[in-house]
Amino acid sequence: MTETLTLYIPKPEDGWFYTKMMSDPETMAYNAPWFPPDGCIPNPEAEWKRLCADWIGAEPERFYAYLRRTSDGAFVGDVNFHHTPERGRWDMGVVIYAPERGKGYGRQGLRLLAEHAFSHGVTRLHNEFETTRDAAYRMHRAVGFRETGRENGAIMLELTENDFRKGNTHMEPREFLDILHVAERLKDTPRHCTTSKGRRESVAEHSFRIALMAMLLRSEFPDLDIDKVTRMCLIHDLGECFTGDIPTFLKTSADEETEELLLDRWVRSLPAPVSQELSTLYAEMNAQQTPEAKLWKALDKLEAVIQHNESPIETWEPNEYELNKTYAFDVVAFSDWLTALRKEIYNDTIAKIESGK
Repeated sequence: MTETLTLYIPKPEDGWFYTKMMSDPETMAYNAPWFPPDGCIPNPEAEWKRLCADWIGAEPERFYAYLRRTSDGAFVGDVNFHHTPERGRWDMGVVIYAPERGKGYGRQGLRLLAEHAFSHGVTRLHNEFETTRDAAYRMHRAVGFRETGRENGAIMLELTENDFRKGNTHMEPREFLDILHVAERLKDTPRHCTTSKGRRESVAEHSFRIALMAMLLRSEFPDLDIDKVTRMCLIHDLGECFTGDIPTFLKTSADEETEELLLDRWVRSLPAPVSQELSTLYAEMNAQQTPEAKLWKALDKLEAVIQHNESPIETWEPNEYELNKTYAFDVVAFSDWLTALRKEIYNDTIAKIESGK
């Protein structure tokens, strides 16, 4: 979970952090076209004095603040805006110190900056950066910025208070394609089990079939939101886009934490409507309190045993002869119908073991 940030108006003695950021090549790499070769600001101590004199306490014309983590008081980045009257806008910027990136601080900092700006008389925020900076683009879009144009390799975005208050409710075609390109990785991500012809199945194939299982069970579970269960089935292994598939009997808690972290980071980068829907679904799935979440979990595990029963027995691991007899009985206990299904799957397992095929 992303830690909470606040805006902090720095004092002159806090300039050490500004100097640290402006002198760090990894943090300032984006700035290299303007300050070659590494983007670092020359003589940051003098620049800090100018900021203190001309920017701090000068809103709505100019504003500068650090982003401070509330849990420990550490500075993690900075934000700013300044009025450009000839264009009727306020140009802005947000920088996250490189070691603190990948934690959701950029989007949170951007929201804090927008909230402060619009509560101090700003009417329109503007930012522009290279078209290659996909993460920055997604971050701005998630907060509500609209793209206003592209030229000379740069993309221009603007945010009004109205757009900020209502949030971004649209997804650009490019954002849609970016999501699909990530999900496509599951087509090439092999699972431990094989198909009936001995080919390693993919994670995408597994996800497809449990979604099909959910759809086919609509009449057996009339009180459940089967459409929601189907969505859960479709998204449940998206984290494996980033980590690959690790068999249950080999997966460690550290593996699970890594997958959860990478998935959460990606979900937070998506357009707001998609990000919100996925986050809500994942929270419900992880809590395992609703009948929909329990049905998804049961189908996920049952499909794995069904696939093992379909695969050539010579592809089984030694431990799977016993595992396939017992796996998933616990997660079907809430449903008589699923319990009966699990018993049928068990019968298939026993018959397969006895046949040796």
